[in-house]
Formats: sequence, structure tokens, C-alpha cells
Amino acid sequence: MYKSQKLISKNLGEEIKKLESKESQLLDIAKKLNSGNFYPLDFLSNAIINRSLKLIFGFTTLLKDENFIAASHLVRCHLDNVIRFSASWIVDDPHDFATKVIDGIQIDTLKDKNGKLMKDWYLRNLLNEEYPWITNVYKQSSGYVHFSNKHIFNSIKSVDSNKRTMQFSFSKKDNEIDENLKIEAIQCIDHITEILIIFLNGWYYTKENPDKIK
Repeated sequence: MYKSQKLISKNLGEEIKKLESKESQLLDIAKKLNSGNFYPLDFLSNAIINRSLKLIFGFTTLLKDENFIAASHLVRCHLDNVIRFSASWIVDDPHDFATKVIDGIQIDTLKDKNGKLMKDWYLRNLLNEEYPWITNVYKQSSGYVHFSNKHIFNSIKSVDSNKRTMQFSFSKKDNEIDENLKIEAIQCIDHITEILIIFLNGWYYTKENPDKIK
């Protein structure tokens, strides 16, 4: 059981453990990708894996320390990993694309094989066709990255409609945040990680079976 100032519930602890178990899967695919021939796209793969591990660890660490407001920002950052990495699958030459990104060219200034600029919203919408929850998570998580009504409501401890009074909370720790909201955020990062692993395994299969790829 994880501890901070108070015990984390069994359900929350189990969800955190499940998410943290993804570390071994990411490290396993990293080992496989770096065990043979090396291509420009491997630079992107390695960077995405490295960033993902740090974001997941940062997210779970903040949750254990009862700081959901800070942890929630990382959902959007992790989704950014998948959104931008997915661009490698819709260009004519993934390695040329990767080389340009390595050289510092912004992805949203590059075009896909259909001549479309790969803006975040464009990549997000394409992913949403296969994973219909992507756009909603993108919008909801962006509400935590930028100051919004989410932060306003999270600062309110209680409301008494009869007395027309309101209490606010000021703390480094979570107070009145619903545990279900935390579990939902954990599951979002878990699902995002699963999509990322699918992409990474797809790239590994391509490397290992060039004769089977058109």
C-alpha cells in the first residue's frame, strides 16, 4: 500500500500499480528496438520512450503525494507523445520526417503524404477516428494545463445554498477531489501508454520484417 500523509485507498493503489507495470513493457520494447540496425526513426522512438517513463513516474509520484492538480497536467503531455509520434505513420518517408524533427523542424510545419500540415488538432482528429475518446481527453486535460474553470471548482471546498456561503481550500495536498476523478486520469494515461506501445511494436515489426512491409 502506498503512503503519503494518509493511506491511499486500495482501488487507487491498484490502479497506480497497474500503470507503473507499463514501465517494464516500455523498457522491453526499448531493448528490442536498440538491439539491431538503427534508423532515424529510432531516435524518435527512444526519446518518446524516455519521456513517457518520466511522465508516468512523475504522474504516479504526484498522485501518491496527494497532488492531483499538478499530476493532471501530465495527462496532456503524455497524450502529446502519442499524437506527435503518430505523425511518423502518415508521411511518405518516416526516416526523412524523423531527421527533420531531429534537426529542430517543428512537426506542425511538416506535411503528411496527403499534403496536409500536421498540426496537433489534425493529428488528434486522425487518432480519434480509431480511438474515439482521444479528442475528449485532449480537451479535458488541456483544461488543467491552462488556467480554467477546473481550477476554480477544485479550489471550492463546500457550498451552502441556503446560507449563500462558500468555503475555499488552500493546500499543497488534495482535499475534496473525488477519487473517481483520479482513477479516471490514471486509466487515461494507461490507455495512452497502450496506444504508444502499439505504435512502438509496429515499428519494431517493420524493422524485423522489411520483406513483409510494402
